[in-house]
Amino acid sequence: MGRAKWAIALAVAGLVVCEAAPLLAASEAAVPVRRLGPPDVEARRDALLRQMITEPSNLDLAFDYATLSASVGDYEAAISTLERMLIYAPNTPRLQMELGMLYYKIGAYDMARSYFDQALANSNTPPEVAQQIRLYLQQLALAADPPPFFASVFSAIRWESNANSGPGTQSITLQGIDFTLDEQSVGKSGWSALNIGTMHYTYDLKRQGDRLEFDALLYSTAYFDKELNDIDLDFFELTFGPSFNMKRWGMDQSRVYIYGIGDLAYLGYDYYFAAPGAGLRLLTIQERSVLDARIETRVREFNDTPELPTNSLRDGAQTRAGITYSYYTSPSVMLTAQGAVQREDVEAGFYSNWEIALSGGFGWTFANPVWNGPWPWTLQVGGGIILREYDEPDPIINLFEAEEDNIGWGRVALVMPFAETWSVVPQVEYRDQQSNYDTSAFDDLTAMVGLQKRF
Repeated sequence: MGRAKWAIALAVAGLVVCEAAPLLAASEAAVPVRRLGPPDVEARRDALLRQMITEPSNLDLAFDYATLSASVGDYEAAISTLERMLIYAPNTPRLQMELGMLYYKIGAYDMARSYFDQALANSNTPPEVAQQIRLYLQQLALAADPPPFFASVFSAIRWESNANSGPGTQSITLQGIDFTLDEQSVGKSGWSALNIGTMHYTYDLKRQGDRLEFDALLYSTAYFDKELNDIDLDFFELTFGPSFNMKRWGMDQSRVYIYGIGDLAYLGYDYYFAAPGAGLRLLTIQERSVLDARIETRVREFNDTPELPTNSLRDGAQTRAGITYSYYTSPSVMLTAQGAVQREDVEAGFYSNWEIALSGGFGWTFANPVWNGPWPWTLQVGGGIILREYDEPDPIINLFEAEEDNIGWGRVALVMPFAETWSVVPQVEYRDQQSNYDTSAFDDLTAMVGLQKRF
């Protein structure tokens, strides 16, 4: 049961390792500018403009004027100046990149992509500039103007030191009495095949940027050891609903999603549970940050089986509210912080619980250190804590004290692309669950290597 819960949480939370797409942000180091007060800025711009009229081919003057204009938000003046510079210095990668960034700022995504593509096709583009542009294009595709359809498949071979989330020792206490578990009841290591698929489809409603959004998630794990086949898990989730462009209410680069949820799970190839639900999500993308807040509720109905005859005691609502904040210190470094509160209000009080989860991490995208290829690697490091308190004591384990769990976890993954849409992803994770119930205390070391394909 513990293994199924963690696997489903992994799938629903979308913790599939994927290629990080750093947010498009103007490079502050690209054009150093002394920050002046508004009167000084305008006086300096006027002086530069007069000099440009008399020296139209002086690229240094034009670049200074464009930089100063962009610093005060006059992107149109900066764009017209840089485009005029291209007449005197055609096929200059730096100018093409700067123009792409400025067009992105004003929401002209087709023009931004055009200049980025020109710079990439330019044989004179330095490798470091080309790498930066590719990062910009990734974010442009996902955040500024997402494609109507995209999907991914991740397949891995995984080893776990405690595949069934069993107790780490055979000696446990029930109702104050010491017991010794048999070897089949404690944690057991094992190998498994893990497959995760995601799909997204968007239909444009042709109404101020509003859309219909459809997402699908498939999670499947199969253990090679027959003794672990009873925890093989197949989980499916579909979400569907409209998303609304919030620009009409003064919130640029923001969307609100309202969606229905449908979950279906099989454990050991037996029907485990189904869960209809609904969700509300706010996504806001700024120049250097992404805010993703959502609340979701599911009403889960479990199926009793000969192996799990009391499953239906878990029937009830599961509601989760969470927020993720990502900040890009540069186009290649992303910091992330997450927080969530979850309530399970189910049939049996000893299964009902409150849960608080806090986590953080970073992603670093860097040039391929092995061969001089066009696809950078991404290192992802994260960790967090989960605190869980149950409403009532479990009468089988302790008549007087309800269960309390404290979980700590850490994860390291490396995304190594070897083609435009293919990546090899090794990953290591450690999870330690401390509990006042001996039967719920365990730790687990997981190592896997997977192959990811994006469509």
